[in-house]
Amino acid sequence: MSYLDYVNEKCIECGKCTKNCDFLTKYHLNLKDYTKREDLKYHCFLCGVCKQVCPLDLDGRKVSTELRMGEEKGFGMMKFEKSPYIFRNNSKKKSKTLLFLGCSFPRQYPETTKALIDLFIQNGIDFSLDCCGKPVYETGDEKRIKKDKDRLEGIFKEKGIEKIVTACMNCYYFFKKHYDIEVVSIYEELKELGLGKKIEEERNIFIPCPDRQTKEVLEHIRYFVPNLKTPFENVQCCGLGGLALGTERELADGFVEKLREYDIPVTTYCASCSGRFRKNEIKLTGHILCEIMDVEERESLGFLKGSLQIRNYRRNR
Repeated sequence: MSYLDYVNEKCIECGKCTKNCDFLTKYHLNLKDYTKREDLKYHCFLCGVCKQVCPLDLDGRKVSTELRMGEEKGFGMMKFEKSPYIFRNNSKKKSKTLLFLGCSFPRQYPETTKALIDLFIQNGIDFSLDCCGKPVYETGDEKRIKKDKDRLEGIFKEKGIEKIVTACMNCYYFFKKHYDIEVVSIYEELKELGLGKKIEEERNIFIPCPDRQTKEVLEHIRYFVPNLKTPFENVQCCGLGGLALGTERELADGFVEKLREYDIPVTTYCASCSGRFRKNEIKLTGHILCEIMDVEERESLGFLKGSLQIRNYRRNR
């Protein structure tokens, strides 16, 4: 049974998903209805709020991605950049543990990224600057999805990797779901190594979509930020999720405006959220990983410069 058929069979049409999701509300849909709307497959932000409230644990993200599977057209520039990632920086050095920096965090926070690379190399851990494959996975291009996964698995096998440390929320959950390998967050690993600065001041944390349901990484961060608060949980998404920004600009901007109404500084632990908020002039304290690494750095909106710095970092050291 496909997941679309499963949702059709199980959905009791209680309306909780519709009530809590701006996208479903806009089109007067529940998840059962959505399984029949292939025309809206790229309108879902893949935030997962529907699954959080569904009494039967049905997941609109799976509905949307299943509707997309087999689609090869579209998102050409994104695929050109990410598949394979044009700013990738990998070595053939053997390393049981790998610091996987992803693609979004390094280009926005190159100085913090360099500090992380140096720190982990001192502790015998190699690094990778690459894309986990999630952006292409969300396009539904199955040929590219397989090709990207095969490439990364080849790198991990050649290097002898047994554990991946991720600096990105999307990488953390994508690897845990799609790869047969141990995955830990950067915050878990820093705690294990006895590294990183503790922040005693209060921080108002915006929880990114991948971490909303389990809050695993938020709890890892709590070790470093014991006085954190999460007042923004009714803001559905930063607006960049699910490749829906292009099709649902008004909804995406509405998420940001709802956040702006709080009128308090926002702390993030997702680089995509950080970039989105800075571009829209939301009050930010910055990315919490920069603070924990004790690096003063603001979000860079000129991603090319940051990406090139880290792509060439190993060869210049």
